[in-house]
Amino acid sequence: MTARTQPTCTLAAPAPRSSRPAALLAALSLCGLFPQHAQAAPADFVGTWVNSNVATSGITRINVTRSGGGPLTVQVFGRCHPNDCDWGSAPVLTYGANVSDTNHLTASAVYAKGFSNTTLVMTFTRGRLDVQALTQFTDGSGRQNYASRDAFTRYR
Repeated sequence: MTARTQPTCTLAAPAPRSSRPAALLAALSLCGLFPQHAQAAPADFVGTWVNSNVATSGITRINVTRSGGGPLTVQVFGRCHPNDCDWGSAPVLTYGANVSDTNHLTASAVYAKGFSNTTLVMTFTRGRLDVQALTQFTDGSGRQNYASRDAFTRYR
């Protein structure tokens, strides 16, 4: 993960005596004097990810790239025979937990494949990439829309 530096901090005016210990601990934590959990940055998504289920009939591999500090791009490969199918590349959007959160742990990408649209929702957790794929068929075939969920590990 990418480590982030903590912002410069100034302590506020003293709190009332009864709440001083809690206020002091909160201030010290915010000022970086106590260890903070490392935060994920969009760059933490970058890499080649392989499905933990080697027998999957769905997505087998995901490549997330960033060209020179620009936006993230994802390339997805799905199970086909005899070789995996390349879905091509799509732009990636990352998301924090709220409007001011720079700790982006969630990302999405959309693939319009002609016969279907698939939205990927990717979550970076403890060095693993959890991916939910939501597929909607647009070809009038009568096939049911479906959702799948898989865990991916970074390929080394």
